[in-house]
Amino acid sequence: MNKIIKTSEGNTDFVLKEEYQDEDKAIEGKEPIASDIELQNLKIENIKYKLKEVLSDGKARSEAAKTREET
Repeated sequence: MNKIIKTSEGNTDFVLKEEYQDEDKAIEGKEPIASDIELQNLKIENIKYKLKEVLSDGKARSEAAKTREET
């Protein structure tokens, strides 16, 4: 059976909550102790399906093209 690549494009809003050891690290935005993200208003705008072509030797077309360019 052929493999299919599904690409979804869209927009979303999110809320990111991060916990820091102290105020200085929070201001820098580095080394959070914990983080949690909540997605809101997810809207899919476009979905594309593409057949992932495989050659008889099992390599994907992009790999085969790269091999041809190198030789």
